[in-house]
Amino acid sequence: MSGTTRVPAIPHLATFSPDTLVSGASVVITGEHLAHALDSISLTVGGVVLQVRSATATRIDAVVPVGALPCAATAAQPVTLTVAGTVLTATVPVRAANRLALKAGESANLLTPDDIRCTELVAPTSGSARYMLAVVNTSDVASARSAFELRGTGIGAMAGQVSAMTHPQALGSMTSRSAAVSPGTLINPSLLPGLRTESLLAQQVMAAESRHDGQLDAQRAIAARAGSATTQWSAARAANVNRLGVALSSSAASLQVGDVLTMKALYNSCSAGRDVSARVVYAGSRAVVLEDVTAPRARTMDADYRAIGEEFDRVQYPLLRDNIGDPLAMNGAMNGDGRVTMLFTRFVNDSVAGTAGYVSACNFYPKSTFAGSNENEVFYARVATATEPPADWRRAMRSTVIHEGKHLASFAERLASNTPFEESWLEESTARIAEELYSRTFTSGGSWKGNTGFATTVRCEVYQCDDRPLMMWKHFSMLHQYLRGVDTLSPLGASTNNDVTFYASGWSLVRWAADQYATTEGAWLKGLVKGGAQTGLANLAQRTGRPAGELLADWALAHAVDDLAGFTPSRTQLTFPSWNVADVWSGLAGTYPGAFSAAPLRARSLSFGSFTLPVQQLRAFSSSHFSFEGAQTGGQLIELRGEGGAAVAPAGLRVAVVRVE
Repeated sequence: MSGTTRVPAIPHLATFSPDTLVSGASVVITGEHLAHALDSISLTVGGVVLQVRSATATRIDAVVPVGALPCAATAAQPVTLTVAGTVLTATVPVRAANRLALKAGESANLLTPDDIRCTELVAPTSGSARYMLAVVNTSDVASARSAFELRGTGIGAMAGQVSAMTHPQALGSMTSRSAAVSPGTLINPSLLPGLRTESLLAQQVMAAESRHDGQLDAQRAIAARAGSATTQWSAARAANVNRLGVALSSSAASLQVGDVLTMKALYNSCSAGRDVSARVVYAGSRAVVLEDVTAPRARTMDADYRAIGEEFDRVQYPLLRDNIGDPLAMNGAMNGDGRVTMLFTRFVNDSVAGTAGYVSACNFYPKSTFAGSNENEVFYARVATATEPPADWRRAMRSTVIHEGKHLASFAERLASNTPFEESWLEESTARIAEELYSRTFTSGGSWKGNTGFATTVRCEVYQCDDRPLMMWKHFSMLHQYLRGVDTLSPLGASTNNDVTFYASGWSLVRWAADQYATTEGAWLKGLVKGGAQTGLANLAQRTGRPAGELLADWALAHAVDDLAGFTPSRTQLTFPSWNVADVWSGLAGTYPGAFSAAPLRARSLSFGSFTLPVQQLRAFSSSHFSFEGAQTGGQLIELRGEGGAAVAPAGLRVAVVRVE
């Protein structure tokens, strides 16, 4: 009997799809005699091993691992398919980069890990271009920081070209023209130390706001431990617990100017406080103003106190109630008299040095919960010192009253609805929003989406063109400092013990979000302040309907291009509709050329070509900026890597880019 030798079937490759491979793509190979055990099949493209998922006699299915393709220009790469020792080869175009062909004014947010790894800025037909790119850290942990490396490679005519790089610098040409500055008399230099150096600007704001965010954190913890205030008031009434603060409760409506009563000054404790003997200086429709009888200027400033109380009744309370929240939202549950109590006491000067004013959650609870409670909506504030001119004290105090009135409103609204207190950064940011709304009540002080500039707002505060206090000056002077150190600072909280820039950067973020996503400004702000189950960035994202990372990407680019001369963004998200921020910077720089820059945002400036640029730290919810400009005769690859060139960038880093020219 004779036998026949069987010739082994030789694998054959017929087609390879898709036509161009990209990261994460599914790959289908057709051919003949391909069915073998998976462990006998290997597939590489450009040296990258693909994951083989299944095989039949005529088809192999595989996938390109996400992030596996090296960042390089689109080009044909060799394909090697090995089936049981038989090697088959072919070539296929491979595109590793996320290609962006942006026209002037267009932008893109790259918000997935695969998107940010490798980006190609496609060469424009004009041969020249200008881009602003922001690497953003979407972490919501204020203390978080990440290091990364930005790499670039020129494609085509730019291949091998080395980028010219400079140190981080302000985007000097990215500003509108300066507002005219007329001669005038500046306010008291003691209220404006920024006349000399920017470091003193920080000291000025710290004098009013240091330790304030920590105090708000303490109040948040107090309310969380104490639980529902409305339930405890109901229980207190049911138990027939008499209120001990008779003078400010059932008899409050009969208070007369000149009456003296005892109040409890509380800070971060609901029991350890100080008894303060205080005189009624003003008893209005929405405010009772009390002066510590031991104040250095006791009984000499009644007119100033009356002016503060009258302005609260007439302007500030209605503004808060209609646009932010009602400071008296708990008044009914507390059997109150419908008025906020302002206690101006040297306790604040002596025991809480560096603070202009504050509120305590303790006072919203009955004495059966906290024995030290005044059982009233109380705002504590410092008194004028013996050497401080009363007019200067009042000028600085008026914005503090609206600021602390906002905290009272937030506390009252959240206790009334039994929702958690807001995170301190957002609590402070919305208090700054209240100050901004107050600034609009003055002549030409701005309007919602009015693109208001320097001349009638910040300049008018500085030069005292009328009776307005310092408001937007504080916002923009600190925002200026934030932008000059944007990589190392965060709107989510202090980066160092002396950092208060988050008051202003947080205000800027909330202002921008309201401008972009509110239908009715007041209703939107009240929803944000009243809150719900969500707090912090989750609350802001809920009110805008957009993910926090997307908000950060757009806000970061808006800082670079808002009101840039000759530039019109294709999306309004790259603007600050309520403020011509570039004009404010120009006005401040023209007024104080040694302290302010017309373009405070620091960016690393590069030309197109090849570069490697490490960034040592990027704080949570902030951004690092890079400017690219010049002749772009070919594509420009941009690769985001981890510290020291690690292949994978830190989690949470994302990229936003806009073509400026």
